[in-house]
Amino acid sequence: MGEAWRALTGATAPASGEVEASEHYGPSASAGSRDGWFMRWIGGGKTNAGRTVSEHTAIYVPAVYACVNRIANPIANFPLEIRQRLPGGGSVRVTEHPMSDRLGLRPNDFMSSRTLRKTTQAHALLWGNGYQEIERNGRGEAVGLWPLLPGNTRPHRIGDRLVYRTNIDGRTFEVDCENVAHVMDLSHDGYIGYSQVAIARQAMGMALALEEFGGKFFANDMKSGGFLMHPGKLSPRARENVRGPGGEQKASAENPASAVEKQGGLDNAHRVKVLEEGMKFIQTTIPPEDAQFLGTREFQIAEIARMYDVPLVMLQSHEKSTSWGSGIEQLMLGFIRQTVAPWVEATEQEYNWKLFTPDERANGLFVKFNMNAILRGDMAARSAFYKSMFELGMTINQILALEDMNGIGAEGDRNFVSNNVQTLDRAIRGEPAGEPA
Repeated sequence: MGEAWRALTGATAPASGEVEASEHYGPSASAGSRDGWFMRWIGGGKTNAGRTVSEHTAIYVPAVYACVNRIANPIANFPLEIRQRLPGGGSVRVTEHPMSDRLGLRPNDFMSSRTLRKTTQAHALLWGNGYQEIERNGRGEAVGLWPLLPGNTRPHRIGDRLVYRTNIDGRTFEVDCENVAHVMDLSHDGYIGYSQVAIARQAMGMALALEEFGGKFFANDMKSGGFLMHPGKLSPRARENVRGPGGEQKASAENPASAVEKQGGLDNAHRVKVLEEGMKFIQTTIPPEDAQFLGTREFQIAEIARMYDVPLVMLQSHEKSTSWGSGIEQLMLGFIRQTVAPWVEATEQEYNWKLFTPDERANGLFVKFNMNAILRGDMAARSAFYKSMFELGMTINQILALEDMNGIGAEGDRNFVSNNVQTLDRAIRGEPAGEPA
């Protein structure tokens, strides 16, 4: 297994891969810096909405969780295999490589391919970076893939070398660049990707604050806060009544509003509340309908969906939506092409360069996600497309391969063309269509 994972599982790591724990893990930063290591370690600090948002807490926002799921699920479910390019064009599946079965089934002994891919993609969607350590055998061939924690891993440029330092159980390990598959999207320097959570933390913080506000609103009998106004000084008897039976509610003349907490809550909902000696309850905050509570929550869902480029209908948000019906297919295809496909391309490029040795790359080995199934249109559109392509020279076996169906033998490799088409020079010479030159 990889050097870092040897340490995690208790095996001895090569001495060359270990770095002194006292070595700084990246450039120094002020403890109060919003993007510094300390603020990220304590959760990123509070947003303007008063909630702390980090990559660990953002997943508790339902819209964030849904966006991560919508993007990571297809990437985790696409068939993944090693192929080899043929001299005359096309490619064939490779079965003799050590990763041929592991890549799409069991990239390491502890995880399925789906688990590893979805975990790495979730890291890339939250931290902005997904890391996988490549395990190699004595011949340099890849034989396994292991996830690295994105919060503990970071690339470092050292002269003409790029290394990845990762921290496991208090020990820091250096892994060479060619042994780490690094999936990221937008980046400032090309070495490490932007954290989507760090960029949208204010929007996510507001979503968390709205959810907390809604919970407290229902816990307070669906009433806003306020204060008790008394025309004079409370008598000892009134103080005792405000304080509650047994004096467990620590109210006082200076803080009589604490009695409202005793009468509030779901357990006391719909009960009659009694205020003594001319005391009045004054509401101080605007009710949720005046604050556009539901509309604001819906807008925050749209903000997060916009951040991840996920259509609102895929988050079960149908506000002002007219995309259902005939338009839903095009919407789904657009989502796959515009949102999912760039992540697939990023993963393929990392695998194709780092998973294979130079000789394997020279022999035409490459990794391919099979996205054909989800990119297909409806049956009528596919039938019309295949009919047109067959008349233009596409073979029967090529069409069947696109549908993941078995070919029909050598006869299926013959090319057919329609008699109604001809070359331009034959048309200029006036030769009838279909007759030999």
